[in-house]
Amino acid sequence: MSAWDFEDNDKQPDAESSTDSSSDVQEPTAPAPQDAAQSTEEPPAETAAKAEAGNAFEQEEELSSMDDVDFDAASGPAEIKPGEIVTGTVVSITEEGVLVDIGGKAEGIVPIYEFLDRSEMPERGDQIEVAVVKQQDEQDGMTVLSKKSADYERVWNRVIKAMETGEILDAMVTDRVKGGLRVDLGVAGFVPASHVATRDVRNLDRFVGRSLRLKVLEADRERKKVVLSHRLVVEEERKERRQETMEKLHVGLVCEGKVRNITDYGAFIDLGGVDGLLHVSEMSWGRIEHASEACSVGETLRVVVLEIDAERDRISLGRRQILPDPWKRVGKEIRPGSTVRGRVNRIVRTGAFVELPEYDVEAFLPVGELAEKRIENPAEVISEGQELDLKVLKLRPQARRMTLSLRELHAEAEREEYKKYMADQDEPKATLGDKFADVLGAVAAELNEEPAAEDTSAPDEAPAADEAPAAEETDAPEKAPAAEDPEKPAEQE
Repeated sequence: MSAWDFEDNDKQPDAESSTDSSSDVQEPTAPAPQDAAQSTEEPPAETAAKAEAGNAFEQEEELSSMDDVDFDAASGPAEIKPGEIVTGTVVSITEEGVLVDIGGKAEGIVPIYEFLDRSEMPERGDQIEVAVVKQQDEQDGMTVLSKKSADYERVWNRVIKAMETGEILDAMVTDRVKGGLRVDLGVAGFVPASHVATRDVRNLDRFVGRSLRLKVLEADRERKKVVLSHRLVVEEERKERRQETMEKLHVGLVCEGKVRNITDYGAFIDLGGVDGLLHVSEMSWGRIEHASEACSVGETLRVVVLEIDAERDRISLGRRQILPDPWKRVGKEIRPGSTVRGRVNRIVRTGAFVELPEYDVEAFLPVGELAEKRIENPAEVISEGQELDLKVLKLRPQARRMTLSLRELHAEAEREEYKKYMADQDEPKATLGDKFADVLGAVAAELNEEPAAEDTSAPDEAPAADEAPAAEETDAPEKAPAAEDPEKPAEQE
């Protein structure tokens, strides 16, 4: 046997005796040197594990995790530096502040004035983040903490991280300032007007009080400057929805969209990541001078897809196609020769366009139908905005065409007056002159009373006069000689 064998045999009974008599013997320090020597001979892996634990305790079972290690007991209180953010447990709440256990057998207090909003007041046992303002005071041994400082630092860390990763943050707009908007992220931020995602930068007041989704463009912690953009968020979201929307769109599809912008020639409608143009001529069956007469920014409209030009990235929309067609009603209720009332919308060289408000359609009044005489300019007879009663000359509802006439209406009115006049002539009525004639006739009759009597008797005597000559004619042959006799002597004489 070698010397090593004797040495091992000597150590083994000592170790066993020490373990067996541990309950009876009151000297627990005796085996310590042997344990120390034995530990030096253990494998390197076990030695490293005990070194990490500080060789403070010998454990009978293996450590399941690092959470089982009591670092405070092993290494003593951790050193906390001012400005450091730690997580602590609320121990109690007093009139002076909130007492927080920050670990390492150290406690700190958060001043009560930092919790002016009682809804933010924590409860006992809550975990809160605090910043170390001042280390333990020699007099009261209390560390001064601040929750607001911790929140401030946490917000800055989040803002800087969002700038690096492109994360989208939500912030409330607190004020409209020169050149943009001011937002509250926990720290003050600024959104330039060009990054508000609207073309009407003169009306930014409507965003005050609203929450916006923002991307961080610049974050300078030393200067406390944060610049953000809402437009980039909107553009990214629109790009994501664009492809999906384009796959669904087809000619004839009826869909809803929001009015994004209004121009002189129409309105741009957001269909979901892609814009379509609703031309002013396609907004209504009636005439519209400006798109603002039919819609407003932010309004939701039902439109129909008229044309898709993928190469030029253009989509044409219509709205009147899904509205009731007023020309169908016109075809049922109006016939050529009918009289309608309209308002002159605009005057052109060849005539005037007249709106019929009752039917919401537009008809044409040719210059030749304004008057009987020749007219060079329609403005000589009518004016824009004037309301007229007109006669329908021609009507084609399917072609949506109607021709009106002012001349025919006037001619018809003249004919009616003439007919009425002629009817009055067929049935004469007593006039003042007729009554005076009767009176004068009566006076004349009184003045010429005798001649009037002779005239009245003449017809009665006429037959006697007729009879007398007749009698004379019968007697004439018999009396003729007698009549001649007395005359002869007279002649002779």
